[in-house]
Amino acid sequence: MESLEKMLFSIMAIVFCLSLSACNYGIFDWNNQNLDKRKDYKNRSSCTTDQQSVARIQLQDSYNKATDQDIFEKCTTNSNYRFKSDPKYKQ
Repeated sequence: MESLEKMLFSIMAIVFCLSLSACNYGIFDWNNQNLDKRKDYKNRSSCTTDQQSVARIQLQDSYNKATDQDIFEKCTTNSNYRFKSDPKYKQ
């Protein structure tokens, strides 16, 4: 019985160490090593880049870091965000 407890403890220790390690486990990407290949990341990144470009053209000199951050946050929550239809920036 004692050897069973030692074996169980060893297995639990191994599982714990593996969960903290930098290994990529196939379907689990613990360290976001393939983050740029995920569809939601691509959509969010594309939205941010496109809408920031639209905003720079439309706002020109009044474009600032706060606008840049606002667009980033909105694209993070909604990858279909469109700067031109945002009532906050309607002129």
